[in-house]
Amino acid sequence: MNYGLSIPLGGRTLKDHAAVLDRAVMAGYTDVWSSEVNGHDAFTPLALAAQRYPGLRLGTAITPAYTRSPALLAMSAASLADSTDGQVLLGVGSSSDVIVERWNGVPFHDPYGRVRDVVSFLDRALTGEKVDMETPSFTIKGFRLGVVPQNRPKVLVAGLRPGMLRLAGRRSDGAILNWLSPDDVRTVVPYVYEGRSTAPEIVARLFVVCSSDVDRVREHAKRAIAAYLNVEAYAKFHEWLGRGDELAEMWGAWRAGDRKAALAAIPDSLVDELFIHGDAAACRSRIQDYVDAGITTPMLAITNLDGDAADLIDQLGRRATDTTDTGDSARPVTARTGAAARPVDPIVAQDRQRWGELGWPQPTAMSAFMSLFRTHERVLETVRKALKQHGLSITEHSALLHLAMAPDHSSPLSRMAERLLISPARCNYVVNRLEGEGWVERKPHPADGRSTLAVLTQSGAAKVDRSIAAVDGIGFGFPGAREQELNDLVDALAACERVDDELKGDADRPAPVAVAGD
Repeated sequence: MNYGLSIPLGGRTLKDHAAVLDRAVMAGYTDVWSSEVNGHDAFTPLALAAQRYPGLRLGTAITPAYTRSPALLAMSAASLADSTDGQVLLGVGSSSDVIVERWNGVPFHDPYGRVRDVVSFLDRALTGEKVDMETPSFTIKGFRLGVVPQNRPKVLVAGLRPGMLRLAGRRSDGAILNWLSPDDVRTVVPYVYEGRSTAPEIVARLFVVCSSDVDRVREHAKRAIAAYLNVEAYAKFHEWLGRGDELAEMWGAWRAGDRKAALAAIPDSLVDELFIHGDAAACRSRIQDYVDAGITTPMLAITNLDGDAADLIDQLGRRATDTTDTGDSARPVTARTGAAARPVDPIVAQDRQRWGELGWPQPTAMSAFMSLFRTHERVLETVRKALKQHGLSITEHSALLHLAMAPDHSSPLSRMAERLLISPARCNYVVNRLEGEGWVERKPHPADGRSTLAVLTQSGAAKVDRSIAAVDGIGFGFPGAREQELNDLVDALAACERVDDELKGDADRPAPVAVAGD
């Protein structure tokens, strides 16, 4: 089962959504979905998500079929698919007369025909075919998509009543549903399956208010119900579902301009049908009711009445933020509140999730290795850039540091090679380079005729001061890290070193003081 999160979340800018995406991936969400009303456009949030997590499924729910030309819709979907390794799901629908005509100045005429014709166009255009089409809603002559995505976007249709639902099933890859209960799903879904030989994708936006304060939930929900279910398309949808008598009083008060009476007329029972609320366990159970009724991709629109909606992501997630190693496989465990708030490398998080899905062994150890490897590479690259301005490589800098800290500012080449974790031949090359710059000179060892000392010169000592200032300016490759975090890192790496020593039976092996990074 796919598991979606509706983005962007309120109360933060798009550029501040990295932590939201990190939490979602760690909690097992496979999809992110955006919409297009009067806030962010549908594609920009998904493009940003693709750059951080290129394996996520990316969906629009929905992009109106009127407000972009068919060719531009195809280009937008193809561009998004070109930016990611994941599946793109282009959800299109008629939207409403308010959004299309009043807000965008586009005539809202024959919504069924417009969606049908746009879907037909997209089905051809996204393959790279040259398209000539003449329909009641548009005429296109000779359009060919210039960037044909290798992974063709799926096209889904937003449907409410039988006509659009059948169109979704017969002419697209599936349907997007909205504003319905699990029992309503059982009424709606069979229409999508009509005339299909394969199972369609059934996506539903689910409104989740994770709170046990029922009065506040109902107050919030009734405002949303009044805003949507008085729109003609949704009013007819719920009348078709059998709620005409239940909603008649609200509709009458709304048409009369009495908003307060309209809100009061909304039954509490309707809130409980259309909104998922309660504690996290109750919400997850209700989400499962939708899946059991036929939804293949629940897409959560999360509201937190007590704070940040992001704080609920892990509590409502499909998978826990941690896994437990059990021999050759990993078993998901219950998510801990706030656990996903830890800083996380997005690539490692995604790889760990996929690792667990494949049942491969020791996902925690794999994550540790990948985290260390990727951090190592990032730190080295940061330090390399800083030292390059001073004409030093990391190994040369480490050699100068070793001499600066050594007694008498000198060291046998053999010891230097050992401490820098490089070969004797490489060490000899490094000393030759430093000697050529006048920073180091060779001298015979006073007590061991077979050894040669590398000795730091006065010029070399000045070079050390400048190079230390350079790496200090970038936090030694850990800019912004707190003291305790760095201490924890040192302790964690030391613990790994001790385990390695014990396994090798070599507890007296000297620890290196620098790492070669050339």
